Amino acid sequence: MDTSETSTLNAFPNTSRSFENQVPANASQPDANEQKYREAFSKAARCIGPHLRSFEEELSSQLVSSNPQIDRVLKYVARLGGKRLRPALTFLTAELFGASTEETMRLAMVVEMVHTATLVHDDVLDSSGLRRHQPTVHVRWDVPTSILIGDWLFTHAYGLANAGQSTLPGRWIADAAKRVCEGEIRQNQTIGNWELSQEEYFDILSCKTGALCGASCAMGAWSTSAPAWRCDVLQSFGNKLGLAFQIFDDWLDVWGDQSPSGKTLGTDFAHDKPTLPWIYLLGNFNSTDRQAWFSLYNSDPQAAKAELQSLLKQSDASGYTLGCAKGFAQSACEDLRKAVGGFELSERQTQALRALEEIAKASVARAG
Repeated sequence: MDTSETSTLNAFPNTSRSFENQVPANASQPDANEQKYREAFSKAARCIGPHLRSFEEELSSQLVSSNPQIDRVLKYVARLGGKRLRPALTFLTAELFGASTEETMRLAMVVEMVHTATLVHDDVLDSSGLRRHQPTVHVRWDVPTSILIGDWLFTHAYGLANAGQSTLPGRWIADAAKRVCEGEIRQNQTIGNWELSQEEYFDILSCKTGALCGASCAMGAWSTSAPAWRCDVLQSFGNKLGLAFQIFDDWLDVWGDQSPSGKTLGTDFAHDKPTLPWIYLLGNFNSTDRQAWFSLYNSDPQAAKAELQSLLKQSDASGYTLGCAKGFAQSACEDLRKAVGGFELSERQTQALRALEEIAKASVARAG
């Protein structure tokens, strides 16, 4: 797998193209969106239900410690995992080219542990109080515990990744985790940088969110001996899926409903993190208005942000952000079809393909 291919996105999807219904008419109804996403995942579960049930059992057996206090935290963290998107991607991409193996199971645990570690650390960085309707680890315990339990998950994941005969999965997951960290660092460096371009922002997201989704897909296919070029294309699929997912998160952070999403909303703007809605809004200012806004921000940041919030309500930033998310999801589905091109699929493999397509579409129509 050539990881350099996804370090930057050479071409961004044309967000003006139609993708299903483009911006959903019920986008302001998170309950309907959540139901659609649950239905998509239920389709995936019909293909890999036994694998996911075994995964939960195996994950529980891995997240243990002989120290009762640490063990209690690990069991709490296991419940914050949510929908298990990345393990599902690993199993489904494995099913595209054969039956899931013990290697597939091990790699599914690896990607979920790395993902969970990043969530635990992200909640500290973002000062988030809720995760899946539960207090975050640093709120339930404290910041040092949260950071160290994230480190525990990282190191355990690396050990599992290198437990097989090949060192390739270990190198892949290390590269993906490194890119996730680089994305987080780069995004942290953008705080207060309201001149950030869309291209740079998408590249940050391709590291921060896309890298691990891409690795999940590529390693799933690799675990059933899929050819390297198919693994590469599936990595691209996962990368774009991650971008679509994260851009929709940008939308949720501004226009979402905290109750169904189960997490603290509005944290990005509150912490001066420019995300796509704000980048797009500022990008539409003429040079005079843009200079005036930056002058106000430099002298009175809160007043400038209040003005931006007022202008956002009058703009088409909501539709544009959703359109970008849809564009990446469509491009991901095109990669998915390319990955299985020339490959005669059985009924089971076709089910896995359809499940992946449904997950991609539903990733931009969910509650959280």
